[in-house]
Amino acid sequence: MSRRPLIALLVAALAIVGVVALLLPSDDSSTAADRPVEGPAKLIDPDAPLEVDTSGVTTPPDPQPEFEIQKLAPGEQPPQFVVVSFDGGVESKTGLMQRYLDTAQKVDGRFSFYISGVYLLPDNAMKKNYSPPGKPRGTSDIGFADPDLVGLRINKLSEAWNAGHEIGTHYLGHFCGPTGVASWSASQWSSEIEQFNTILDDWRTFNPQAADAGPLPFNSSVVKGGRTPCLEGKRSAMYKAFKKAGYRYDTSNSGTLRWPQQMKNTLWDVPLQTIKVIGAGYATLSMDYNFLVNQNDGKQTASSAKCQQIEDQTYDSYSDALRAVRDGNRAPLILGNHMNDWVCGAYTKALNRFIIDTKEKHPDVQFISTLDLVNFMEAQDPAVSAQLQARPTQAQ
Repeated sequence: MSRRPLIALLVAALAIVGVVALLLPSDDSSTAADRPVEGPAKLIDPDAPLEVDTSGVTTPPDPQPEFEIQKLAPGEQPPQFVVVSFDGGVESKTGLMQRYLDTAQKVDGRFSFYISGVYLLPDNAMKKNYSPPGKPRGTSDIGFADPDLVGLRINKLSEAWNAGHEIGTHYLGHFCGPTGVASWSASQWSSEIEQFNTILDDWRTFNPQAADAGPLPFNSSVVKGGRTPCLEGKRSAMYKAFKKAGYRYDTSNSGTLRWPQQMKNTLWDVPLQTIKVIGAGYATLSMDYNFLVNQNDGKQTASSAKCQQIEDQTYDSYSDALRAVRDGNRAPLILGNHMNDWVCGAYTKALNRFIIDTKEKHPDVQFISTLDLVNFMEAQDPAVSAQLQARPTQAQ
């Protein structure tokens, strides 16, 4: 085996979500008052307590445009799906989310936006309302939000919901490695989820500077799954917390080009897929960060010529993976992404080109969210689902 596929497996989507354009650095200084505190997010200034404002969300959530599900007869050919998701899941300073919303509209597509909750918590005193499990209060490995961006992010999330896109979770502080989410217990995962819900539902409490934004046409009850930081986490612990939270799926595993499976705990496993990197002689997970590690040693800058080579190779790799499943087992193609401008925006350009060109060449291909895929699977008769899941992994 070559060195590069080993790298791809080791990094397993070490997705440092959010890139420089998204965030300001956090203050990681630790005092006695900053020692690790676990539990729900809470207002920390007893001398000037803030009034909790839940008017920034809609309860119950507004309905979305319906995803029309085709119920298959036994042996009937399934639709060809492509599932597109974004870790971090909020607008950037360079307008990347709007670009993807525009692309989705062109192809009548529905994507999954996995929000990192700290991207709605401003990088000021309010960040101390986050108490990450086992870490100092008010810290995050991906920083916190530029206060001036929060209102825009709320409005873009509203636009996404009203267009039919899924709102999911990438959780909060993005702590990777042995002292991060990989070590968390079920109760610590539950704390992270509860705090995510609080930060989302009470975003107006934490963002008085964004009073004119929103309200969101949904609340945290719409979150039915997501992707963990760096794909890490002890499965037995995190799945217990996910079930407690009412989640229906997880998309944090590594897999192959095959139909998703439902685990014994009833959660759906919708993994990223191992696909060939065309012209490279190796394969990697279907996530932009994994491509970056293999194509450019993880470096976010490159020459113009290298940027173009990466864009074209990524585009060709996505296209070849789709060709394989479309002509083969018809498994959904699962593509994970970030709101990034890495290597001259090569991955953003490649993905947008792939989506637009695919719809032009193959109008039958449907771009859907992860939750849409889960709903499709659950709508099928058990015998039909079993037939799809029994199809072998598609080779390339």
